Amino acid sequence: MKCPTTKLTNTNFESAKQFTYSDGAVATLCKNVRRRSKKIVKVRNRPPPVNRNEPMTKVALKRTLNRYFERLFELDINNNNCLFVTLTISSQNDNKYQRVSGLFKRFIGGIRGLAKNSYIGTFRAIELQRNGFFHIHCVLIFDKENNVLSSSDIESLWKWGLVEVKAVKDRFGLFDYFTNIKHDLENGKDEIFTKYPKGARIIYISPNLPKCSTNNSAVPQELSNDCEAHIKSHQFYDSNSNKIRTKIDKLVLIEKNSRR
Repeated sequence: MKCPTTKLTNTNFESAKQFTYSDGAVATLCKNVRRRSKKIVKVRNRPPPVNRNEPMTKVALKRTLNRYFERLFELDINNNNCLFVTLTISSQNDNKYQRVSGLFKRFIGGIRGLAKNSYIGTFRAIELQRNGFFHIHCVLIFDKENNVLSSSDIESLWKWGLVEVKAVKDRFGLFDYFTNIKHDLENGKDEIFTKYPKGARIIYISPNLPKCSTNNSAVPQELSNDCEAHIKSHQFYDSNSNKIRTKIDKLVLIEKNSRR
């Protein structure tokens, strides 16, 4: 979601973080800090305990995606050291969350075997297509500018559906894509969420991935024409009003001239 140029004040946002990537690109992330008034929460207003056998809800999915946005934003990746891969499932027998997760682990094992020490790690998201079949979006990250794997090598390792391999050209657009999984959240299609067990790892990030340098900077008082803002939000249940409300989590400012 893009918002127009607007003024920001320190009363609404805390100090921003400025990220500097290895290719010289710079971006700024601001967190919303609108404080809730402290109220005594009665026991009867507390949410019920989590049942891991229940399906994931729409609210839980949005919160899960938002939690990973800043972690993805901190990764230092570019189009030279990574590949964007889409893996689809073609058989109904394999179209279960646990099964798809297991197949992806076998796929990554094959990547490690072919790439040897040049492979660092990956981040991936398991998403449901409109036809009800799972597919996986992942970014394979290497430690060399010219990775040793070709598209045909990657396609040979995934035997359960189609493979599409692309270069990463827009880092920020990729992060936004991973945290805005298309699920028709507002159209009332609840049946797709029954395929996600509660507590499922929708997004997974390998440990020890390269991080960009981070410096604290003052909150920009006004957005310039060289920046664009992306708003991250989630919905929550307000027990006081018995309604579903929207809460803004983050406002991310991205410098247009730093996109590569």
